Amino acid sequence: MTSRLFTAITLLTLAGAGCKTTKLVSSGPLSATITEEGLLTCFPANMLLKQQPVWCEASAVLFDGTKVLLANDKDMPASLSPVFSKLPGTLPDSTQTPTYLMAPAYKLARKYEDFAQTPDRKFTLLTTAFDRVKADSPDWNGYNTLLYWRTGNEQNPIVLTPDDSSRTSIAYRTKLARALANDEFPGEVPYFKVEGLAATDQLLLFGIREMGRAYDDFKAVNKIITVTYRVVKTPVGERIRLGDDWRVVADFNAPNTAPDLPKPLSLSSLEYDPARNRFWLLTSLETPEKLDAYLWYILPDDLMADKPFTLVRNGQGQPLHFNHKAEDLTFLDRDRLLIIHDDDRFQLPTGNKIRQPNQAPYSIVTVR
Repeated sequence: MTSRLFTAITLLTLAGAGCKTTKLVSSGPLSATITEEGLLTCFPANMLLKQQPVWCEASAVLFDGTKVLLANDKDMPASLSPVFSKLPGTLPDSTQTPTYLMAPAYKLARKYEDFAQTPDRKFTLLTTAFDRVKADSPDWNGYNTLLYWRTGNEQNPIVLTPDDSSRTSIAYRTKLARALANDEFPGEVPYFKVEGLAATDQLLLFGIREMGRAYDDFKAVNKIITVTYRVVKTPVGERIRLGDDWRVVADFNAPNTAPDLPKPLSLSSLEYDPARNRFWLLTSLETPEKLDAYLWYILPDDLMADKPFTLVRNGQGQPLHFNHKAEDLTFLDRDRLLIIHDDDRFQLPTGNKIRQPNQAPYSIVTVR
């Protein structure tokens, strides 16, 4: 398994480096198979933070064309970073230490959830959950942060803000909360959680997993918010600017589409695939007894029309599912997806191995 992963991804990296254009493929039905599974080592074993063991709860992944970027949604010791990278061929190699991204912005932001990349691959983005704020205090503003950088320049992340000077993206939390307003919460939703981020050439899309009155009083949802963006030149370099047209474009009801699947399934990743001109969606289930996840897709016009996603099935017609809490996906090439799992404190088997606290399970999915 390890040698196949090393060879395949290395070849893809070399091939992608010379690719200048993307050819769209057929928009017909898709099926998929889990072709590889493994464990990646996030940091040395037996790490402690405040006298407690540190767990790798990897929540975001992106293959940026050269390396695999990952983010942990938990705080890390001062000598490390919650955001790190590995070369593709060393993903399953526990002897190869990740490269930790130590820019202060990575440590100030908290609870990372999803990477995204613009279709032209010029910019990479990384969002937190935007799931909490403390009244009359900036203490939790770091939970409301969206970082971006020129792809390849991840050592110099920029905080997405209206003014280019704030240290967090807290100004956009109200925009999201107001876009989610409904009959129950007519002004803005008090609590919500971002777990998906995608980018087309004109839109940023935020995937919402939870919304309600508070972190302990919410409903599981699959809502998608869009906002336009543009890239502008400034005296300090290129900057991303957001429009003021935040709106919910999709409210996907998974049980209506696939009533036989376990409930509740809610959004854990959203990505745009420019090669196939589709959006991919991960939904996951997390209970004290069980973790599970499923993969879906949709064409852009159907997404904007709030049509249902299509469940990905295997070659035998059965729903493709993961015995993990699948958290994010990225494209290794046109036909293969790398999916990272955040199993929290579950130590589930992956292949013939048991995940350790300093490891994260992953899957490679081949699409046909």
